[in-house]
Amino acid sequence: MISTVLALVPLVFATGCLVWTMIGGAQAQARSDAWAAKWMNDNA
Repeated sequence: MISTVLALVPLVFATGCLVWTMIGGAQAQARSDAWAAKWMNDNA
């Protein structure tokens, strides 16, 4: 039982880090897309 918990700790940590990174990247991409759309409307 303990070995199972110890095996899951790094897996959960890695998965959490990946999800956090992807959410942050998606938010940054959405901000970039909104900025680009605004720039195109203002300058096109």
